[in-house]
Amino acid sequence: MNQITEVTRRDIFDILNFGFTKTIFVDKPHPDFFHYQVPEDHEIKIHYWGRLDEISFLKRLYNLEKLPSYDSRFKNAEGDIWQHTVNNDDYELGWVFEDDRFCLSAGNDDKYLLDFLCEIFHPTVRVEKTDWQSMLEKINELLLPDGYNIYPKGQISGRNIYGWKNLKLGSKVIEGQIENLKTAFDSNYVRTQVDLMYSLIDTAPHSAIGKAKELLEICCKTILDEQKITYNLSLDLTQLMKITCESIGLSAKKLKKGVTGQDIAARILGNLGNITQGMAELRNLYGDGHGKNKNFHSLPPRYAHLAVGSSVATVHFMWDTYQERKNKT
Repeated sequence: MNQITEVTRRDIFDILNFGFTKTIFVDKPHPDFFHYQVPEDHEIKIHYWGRLDEISFLKRLYNLEKLPSYDSRFKNAEGDIWQHTVNNDDYELGWVFEDDRFCLSAGNDDKYLLDFLCEIFHPTVRVEKTDWQSMLEKINELLLPDGYNIYPKGQISGRNIYGWKNLKLGSKVIEGQIENLKTAFDSNYVRTQVDLMYSLIDTAPHSAIGKAKELLEICCKTILDEQKITYNLSLDLTQLMKITCESIGLSAKKLKKGVTGQDIAARILGNLGNITQGMAELRNLYGDGHGKNKNFHSLPPRYAHLAVGSSVATVHFMWDTYQERKNKT
């Protein structure tokens, strides 16, 4: 199975070799007794072998005693690697990614590269004080277009162990819907937020929940703005949903006798509204829009899958209804 392209492999190897720059916002004190945030660039770089050495790391994945040596003085890969990474230290940076014995540049995705990447973030390997989470998010961002995701598959001593998965059919459906939304809203900001929301489901569920709520807010405000309907910027999500739905003829009012298609649609919307309200509560409790203390624990990824899936379905329903209504006028 070779879904990971040469371009993606190159980009992953580059960030593992050289790191990357991440912009974060930090609080700065102000003379008038309040704080303001300013952007700062931070260099993110980790050694793939973490707290181990290269040989110890590779032995977790490969039987080095059975792999051949490229140095005639040694009978196997372990002796060869020791000679050139410890004794002489003359291997170039990132040598392992180009070494045919480890099949990382051209081998099967599932048997080699993905397992290698997951092992980098194993609790036995990773150095907790480094920003390994940002590196994981960056790698997932690169893997996403090729259909893979590294996700927490279990724990050891309360710390996540990671595995990989090929995105399921349901995720592919959501991904297709997301592409439609990005085209519909035609905004660089929306495109960035939607891509980020989808990529964070498994690695940062609390952030994905927050982005799902933001997508609903963007949809509501876009529909109202296009209709030139004014609204209070301080409205919460539930209030915003109510005004927006009423504006497109989808008011979840009590059903009358003689149920029509529009009545059924209104009832469906009422259920979607309940999902939206629940999502807002999830955001308040577990999302990334509020400060969390050091004891904060994120929700499992399945909650983020529910939040994102519900958000995308709700937005599609509302947006398609609005488009149909607009085309009839």
